[in-house]
Amino acid sequence: MLLLSLLSYADRSVLAILSPTILSDLHMSATQYGYAVSAFSICYMVANPVWGYFIDRKGVWVTILVAVILWSMASGAHALMYGLMGMCLARGVLGFGEGATFPAGLATVAETMPPERRSFGLGLAYSGGSLGAALAPLVITPIALHYGWRATFVFTALLGLLWVMLWIALRSSGMYRAHVAADRVVDEKIAGRWNRNLFATIAIYGLGAAPLAFGLYAAPLYLSRVLHVSQRSLGHLLWIPPAGWETGYLVWGWIADRRTLRGKGRPGALFAGFSVAGFLIVLAPLAARSVHPVLATMVLFYLQMFIAGGFVVLSLSDGMNVQRKENSGFLAGAAISSWAGVTGVLTPVLGHFFDHREYAKGFWLIAFLPVLGTLLWAALRKGEEVRG
Repeated sequence: MLLLSLLSYADRSVLAILSPTILSDLHMSATQYGYAVSAFSICYMVANPVWGYFIDRKGVWVTILVAVILWSMASGAHALMYGLMGMCLARGVLGFGEGATFPAGLATVAETMPPERRSFGLGLAYSGGSLGAALAPLVITPIALHYGWRATFVFTALLGLLWVMLWIALRSSGMYRAHVAADRVVDEKIAGRWNRNLFATIAIYGLGAAPLAFGLYAAPLYLSRVLHVSQRSLGHLLWIPPAGWETGYLVWGWIADRRTLRGKGRPGALFAGFSVAGFLIVLAPLAARSVHPVLATMVLFYLQMFIAGGFVVLSLSDGMNVQRKENSGFLAGAAISSWAGVTGVLTPVLGHFFDHREYAKGFWLIAFLPVLGTLLWAALRKGEEVRG
């Protein structure tokens, strides 16, 4: 699952990393780029609960096999795009396929780990995403500089096919135990899915983790346009925000497990603390005018992603505590779908702000969204914790 999420974020990060070069080559604006990201996000939003449902019903192995084949073909298709429509189509299919990634990760953790170790296990399974986003600039940039940006998408498609071969080999080796769900009572499962606690998880994940969208999709454009960082130099910097995200997954996953062992209740105080700390990002315009603007800006981006990683792990950890583990794939799918929906709306807005050089408005927006998510979570969350 770690390798799966690594592959997923490596594939989706290529466009963002090379966005200054690709937008220039295709004569596209930041707003149009935002529309392409929205196409990914909308399809990703729709796909997450769909894949989650099939993972709960048919098992992880066959579901994720189909998904990775689909998104690897879509990743390779990016090499053929020549304008906005081609970019939107390729991003949309990629987003639909990648919607299976994190429902599969959460379902695997719920099925294979005891409650007191699930949060760190979740952080580990999901940390491949942040690791992939961190490694991608270091690997992708040299390929793009030597062979052109289209070659990078062919490369990521080949990585996907390699993962498929490893996945088949894992099944053939007997090390993988198929998760069979055919004997479950579907009506009983569905009856317990939709409740206030589920909507609380959806709210805190979708809005609390919204700053991840900035770190993934808008940070390269900000560094390029405001701090005048070249495409070559971006390859040496863009691993830093995902490193904060990676650290956040592991640190907050470990803390969440310690809270479980000590019988701690809801993580409301942590969510409130994250929301307050998230306003550090509004200092970015001041950082851009400091003595060391790039260093100061990257520190702020790192901290923002670290906080967002905490929202991800703690929201799903809390969600697993109040939902049945048989519904874990759907839980992850619904929560991540909400994040994709927020991202689909947020990125064109950020693109509009960037095109008009209104960067401060963008930072205030991404700082406010986690506050809204925390308030909604507090209003919706109720009920006793459910183990097992």
